[in-house]
Amino acid sequence: MRPFLTRLVLTGSFLALCTACSASSPPPSRADLPPQAQLVECLRERSYTMLAAHRAGPGPGFAENALSSIRRNGALGVLYAEVDVAESTDGALFLMHDWTFDRTTTGAGRIEEASWDYIRTLNLVDPDGQVLTETVPAFADAVLAAREAGVYLNLDLKNVSIERLVEAVHAAGADDEVIIIAYTVEDAARIHALNPNLVLSAPNEPAALAAAGVNLDNVYLWLGVGEADADLDAELADNGLETAIGLFPLETGDAALYQRSADAGIEILSIDDVITGSSALGGAAALTDRIEACRPRTG
Repeated sequence: MRPFLTRLVLTGSFLALCTACSASSPPPSRADLPPQAQLVECLRERSYTMLAAHRAGPGPGFAENALSSIRRNGALGVLYAEVDVAESTDGALFLMHDWTFDRTTTGAGRIEEASWDYIRTLNLVDPDGQVLTETVPAFADAVLAAREAGVYLNLDLKNVSIERLVEAVHAAGADDEVIIIAYTVEDAARIHALNPNLVLSAPNEPAALAAAGVNLDNVYLWLGVGEADADLDAELADNGLETAIGLFPLETGDAALYQRSADAGIEILSIDDVITGSSALGGAAALTDRIEACRPRTG
């Protein structure tokens, strides 16, 4: 996830925009929203804070963007596995954060210059440099792993186009199981135009997003990397908007970091240390109970 920090001042123009929207049409019922949007709205209303595992939450024995890391999130009560999606020269989608294979695999070279036949042979390496038996996962396998673990995938684009990713999500039957990260208002509008039912993590520019035609009911706002601002979050919550923040550069094993952000009202905390984060927010059982309390029922 690319770090940046923006500060929104809720101006009269944005409040007027919200008022005009409310006056022109009734707000949608929760049941009309995609499941992921229903869930995050429920988190805000119940003052629940959940975790997103940055790069799937690596650690000793667990590599970045690995299927085992995705599965571990479910066992720890982590709601989202944030993963990075790249594309091979022959059109295969796979998980990889860096622009080269050197740091996190047994391979070398640039990701945009490699075929899937080469990529699929590479073993993953954990943060301590241990070579694992796992190989680089295909995107479709990551979808299945997340589905089985009961977590949502938070998708960060590397060299894959927005159009290709949206197509792949739909082909995997995962429209209701992913959140796509949009770093600009323009990208959010492009994704929304391709599939308005997809849920987005978008910049903290709600007025610009709404003006670009993005449905704010299907968005939570990325507040950047750093300590939470309780006043800012309260202003956004008053307008029915949910928030996420990145704590991963600040993690030192101190449980108070996560609790301060939860006390500030942030719905989603993006972190690396999923074990400490899970424990700080009450443990796997408590987090799982809160997720299930908010998870929409289907069928």
